[in-house]
Amino acid sequence: MQFVQTLWTGTSKENPAGMKAGWRSAEYHWMSWALSCLQAKTVFGEVNLVTDKKGKEVLIDELQLPYASVSTDLEQKLDHYPPELFALAKIFTYSIQTGPFLHLDSDVFIWHKPDDSFLNSPLMAQNIDKNLGLYLKALNEINRCFTYVPPVFSREDYAGKDIYASNAGLLGGYDLDFIKEYCHQAFDFIDKNKSDLDKLNIGSLNFIIEQYLFYQLADKANIPINHLNGVVDVPVFKDYIKFDDFPHVQMAHPVGGFKKYRHVCDHVAKKLRKDYPEYYYRVINWVKSSDTMMRSSIYYSSSFRLDSLAPLSIEKAISIVESKTSFERTRATIDYLKNKKSFNEAIDINTSIVQADFADEVIAKLSDGPDKDRLLEIFRLETERNLLIQELYGNPDNVSALYEEDLKAYELIQKTFSLPEDDWIAVKVITTGKYALTELEWDWRYDFKENIAAIVARNFSEERSSYSVLLLPDILEADISEYHIDELDAIIFDVVKDKPSINEIFLYMKQYFSDEEIEEDYTSFKLLIINIIKRLLYASAIKIISVNNFVS
Repeated sequence: MQFVQTLWTGTSKENPAGMKAGWRSAEYHWMSWALSCLQAKTVFGEVNLVTDKKGKEVLIDELQLPYASVSTDLEQKLDHYPPELFALAKIFTYSIQTGPFLHLDSDVFIWHKPDDSFLNSPLMAQNIDKNLGLYLKALNEINRCFTYVPPVFSREDYAGKDIYASNAGLLGGYDLDFIKEYCHQAFDFIDKNKSDLDKLNIGSLNFIIEQYLFYQLADKANIPINHLNGVVDVPVFKDYIKFDDFPHVQMAHPVGGFKKYRHVCDHVAKKLRKDYPEYYYRVINWVKSSDTMMRSSIYYSSSFRLDSLAPLSIEKAISIVESKTSFERTRATIDYLKNKKSFNEAIDINTSIVQADFADEVIAKLSDGPDKDRLLEIFRLETERNLLIQELYGNPDNVSALYEEDLKAYELIQKTFSLPEDDWIAVKVITTGKYALTELEWDWRYDFKENIAAIVARNFSEERSSYSVLLLPDILEADISEYHIDELDAIIFDVVKDKPSINEIFLYMKQYFSDEEIEEDYTSFKLLIINIIKRLLYASAIKIISVNNFVS
């Protein structure tokens, strides 16, 4: 069986090093390619690539990924199609296979080989998508906008019925006659509607022509599809980002918006750095040498030194403290209050580490009440964050040491939970000491900067509550992450100050559950506690002291 991946760079004139492909930053796109390829090679023995000339230059010539074979058959094959139709490149790859195959997306990370019963299937795919809204919306648009609507896409075929599709994170099989006909129908559908493509969201067609069409044609032909995983009926796909559960999950596949989440990007980066460091630093050096700015700004610090990295010109060196300290949420809150006409006079704030007179100025210009409390609270939170940035990254001697600690900590976590349970429950943990704990009355967290204004507006309609927030180092971004802890998190975080073993934490936490809860489902109780411990570990709130005779 052939294992294959597809990269189509299309007609883009963009510097390939800057291609994000939905990821938070460009380096994670290429780290994803590297980790996906290398894991597939580790699990399956070899993996093959179908691409174009620019794709070959990147993956083979620059990143030197160990593909068993490389085809540039995509060169100019799809140039007359909109680049938004990225699924056509994969469908083209399916169509040219001459034997049984399994195609893997570049954001699929395989930890364990599927059973032969899956790999020997006439047709196979990752999972069943059931009644996800994106399919219904796209099918309705097709019927409204397109001139050519074959029966498989007609409203009569899906209206009032469950809508099923096969997620193509993994897709393949040995029934090549069916697969070639499926590919032909996908291209035929697009070709006959080229004049109508601008009438709808082109990107939504990818799910239809690749995943919905595959499932529906197989169903009508009575050809079974073997799905590696079960049914997904909510569009979140949380089961596919359980990086914390390595090595006890078969695969990870961060679809869609998950590629922009910090913890997903961090796991991809740190897993590649741990298991395949040569390729990790090759990606970093390549992207860094281009004109692309990385989220992994630790590598731009003039105070950071690592033998694996190429020298950095002084022109590109940046000041971590100056670039990372900010009062963005404070500014957004001031703007909100101005629009609300809570005050008319300007309140000045800049990006200095501490703005000593700010609180006095707010007190003088705003009357007592929740509006003033909200503004002072977000200013306090951002001031504490900026002070911690200065403390952790402002001293050049600290930066490389922090990086080495982070590298070793991730390796130790992965090693610990790869041990038999009798061994890992004896492991001791403790707080890292590199944090600040603050108490808030409103929830100021956000995932993306464009969300800040909405978060501020929401907080002005929310009543006071209680939030405990750990400010923790995000070493790759040379920044601070804000980790909200609930009651159980807080209890465990407090307990680990005494260096307990994981088993001792289990025993201690029993007092917070009824005997009936524990006796009826001890497995769920234990899983709840271990998941909290893992989250705190991966967030760098706590650390492992030792694994057997290995001392951190």
